[in-house]
Amino acid sequence: MHHYVLAIILGAILTIAVSVLVGASNPDDFWLAAGIGALCAAYPALSLGARVFVSNNTVIRDAHGEQSVEVQWMRQAGAGAFLDVLVATIVVAVVLAIGRFQIEALPVLLGLVGLSALDAGLRYLAIRHRALK
Repeated sequence: MHHYVLAIILGAILTIAVSVLVGASNPDDFWLAAGIGALCAAYPALSLGARVFVSNNTVIRDAHGEQSVEVQWMRQAGAGAFLDVLVATIVVAVVLAIGRFQIEALPVLLGLVGLSALDAGLRYLAIRHRALK
């Protein structure tokens, strides 16, 4: 029980510290800024407290957890998605260089991030579906 109390105390201290810093950065609306800072910092701070104090003492790690079939599926999906994104990046770079198109970098980078997440997710679902069939 004392691990949970320590986690809550650490989370509260970190949340208060962040909210005071955010409030101090906006002295005109100190309480509003501090409240928003506290709302944004509460979950990460409590999660950090749980990670530091609770999970090391209450959660039993599986010695062979890295050998699970789900981890293998995720590795296969990540490897395939990496190759797809690499090929897509090369193709887009060649098209932009040959066509001499001028586009902003941010939408292209966000598109690559979205492509990689979507590709890895779809690959994982396909691998899982084939394995469970």
